[in-house]
Amino acid sequence: MNRPLRLLLAGSLLLGLSGCAGFDFDKINPFQERKTPLSGTREPVFPNGVPGVTASAPLDQPSNANVSLDAISAAKPNAPAAAPGTN
Repeated sequence: MNRPLRLLLAGSLLLGLSGCAGFDFDKINPFQERKTPLSGTREPVFPNGVPGVTASAPLDQPSNANVSLDAISAAKPNAPAAAPGTN
C-alpha cells in the first residue's frame, strides 16, 4: 500500500469515528441480554442526611490557618517589588 492511500484510509476512518461522539456505546447489546433487577425494596441509605455532617455549617479551617489575614497585611504594607537582577 502506498503512502497516499494509507493517509486517505486513515483520514476517512478518523472522520467516520468523529461522528460517534453522541452515540452511547453502552446500548450495544449483540446477544440481547437482559439485566434482571435486584429483588427487594429500595430505601435511602441516609434518609436524614449523612451522620456527622452538617450541611448548613461553614467548613472548618485547616489546622495551619491560625494566622489572621490582618496580621499578614500589617506585616508588609505596600512593600515595593524588587527590581529584576537585584537581590
